[in-house]
Amino acid sequence: MMPIDNNELKRLLTEMKKTHIAGEREGYNEAVRTQRFIRLLHDWALNQLKKVGIGEDDKIKILTETKVPGYFKLKNVDILVLHEIAGPILILSVKSLMSSITNNFTNTYEGMIGDVIGLHERYPYLMMCHLFLMPKEVLKREETYPINYYARLLGKINGRKDETDDVKKYERIGLLLVDFKKDTPEVVSNIPMDKNLRIENYFDDIALLYKDRMIWAETK
Repeated sequence: MMPIDNNELKRLLTEMKKTHIAGEREGYNEAVRTQRFIRLLHDWALNQLKKVGIGEDDKIKILTETKVPGYFKLKNVDILVLHEIAGPILILSVKSLMSSITNNFTNTYEGMIGDVIGLHERYPYLMMCHLFLMPKEVLKREETYPINYYARLLGKINGRKDETDDVKKYERIGLLLVDFKKDTPEVVSNIPMDKNLRIENYFDDIALLYKDRMIWAETK
């Protein structure tokens, strides 16, 4: 088990805050639009996977910002762990909603469900994981949103146990709710209350599931 390094996470969140503030423009955020903001979280998440033992070897490659054939069409994915014979073993999507959250969450949530169904239908043993970043309070704007309700919705599609379980569920969803209004941004300690959505054990949980799925992959 390898707990999240809180100091490292605080440094990441501080850098993300600086990048977001520097990207503010009239009517849009350049750092969000160009993906400089989310790429910081993407790179950190990839490093966390490697820390818990999910890495490359002679049969396994890790690809980033690539495409995977789904049941109906090609899917863009952020991080893909690919076995040379068994195919896709793990996909980790990294997303953020930093503003206009009420307007955008429903479409994002429906897109998540569509993605996971299409990929699980084609690859029943695939681990589908999603890391979701949201602010406790929106930076630079007066905006509120029902975070507890959104957390409950994410919980409904979290926790797929094995290949026989519901295809619309992700193996693991992590909700990273951050107080960006603090000088040094911090993860909110009491939301989400569902421990299965929290970041503290997110990558350890993925590693345990990965070890179990690799038993299947190594038979291929």
